[in-house]
Amino acid sequence: MSIYAERARYVPVEKGFNIKQPPLSPQAFVAEMTRAFADDAPTGFTPLDLSGTLGTDHAATTPFMLVRYARIRKGERLDYAFAASGEMWAVLRGKGALRRGDETLEWREKDMFALPGGVASSWQASEDSVLWVATDEPILAFEGVRPEVAVRTPIEATHYRADDIARELRTLYDRPMAPDTPGRALFMATERTERLGTCLPSMTLTLNAVRPGESQRLHRHNAAALVLALHEARCASTIGGRTFPWTQYVTLLTPADAEHDHRNAETNGAVTDDDIALALIVQDGGLYYYGRTMGFAFA
Repeated sequence: MSIYAERARYVPVEKGFNIKQPPLSPQAFVAEMTRAFADDAPTGFTPLDLSGTLGTDHAATTPFMLVRYARIRKGERLDYAFAASGEMWAVLRGKGALRRGDETLEWREKDMFALPGGVASSWQASEDSVLWVATDEPILAFEGVRPEVAVRTPIEATHYRADDIARELRTLYDRPMAPDTPGRALFMATERTERLGTCLPSMTLTLNAVRPGESQRLHRHNAAALVLALHEARCASTIGGRTFPWTQYVTLLTPADAEHDHRNAETNGAVTDDDIALALIVQDGGLYYYGRTMGFAFA
């Protein structure tokens, strides 16, 4: 028998049909956020790692996504190279410069970036800084493949400047809402992914706002979602029957197919921007859009 035939395995239908995987539960990553923002936190990454629950030998927050907080102390730098097709960053605090090969990008609080993965990079902080990053590393780890480089990358380095985001949010906050509008959402895309409506081919990146007295009503979809509260106001999410009040910079996990909503309480008097809740939401929705399996439905 050849070595090739020795590798063959034959799995009975009881094991190969309707394979069950460990489920994920809704949760808030409070400890990880607290650790990243602690006064004595060293420069480095704090991953939101549920590999123990998922049963994987690689870090993962959901089967297809991995999120980290990044702390960079003033005058220090954070070097890395992610095995991802792309990276989506949000600057929560501080400022500095990002160096990637021949590219240098200046950054400051409330900036966001979409970057190709697989590139040796260095975040250098001129102020004490905290950032948040989501990648599709678990997809590549599961498939056992490396990210594309150079001209074959799915996106090019893209900078969403704080001032430009603020202008777009002003329009979003003031937009009239029809009864059937799903919510106030601003989708972030790149030159190469605009036609897909996503940020990375596999992942969506949106800014979602909830005005006082409004809600993104109960709904479900096949994509998992990671919700980073940027401004909590008096908002809370109900996920799978559990309620999670928003806390600034805490990340919430909405497992795939879990019914969920986001509701902001009424306020007395005139509404200001401080009364409007804002979150950055990452989903592995690009995979489901492409597969025609998003399964979006209101409850």
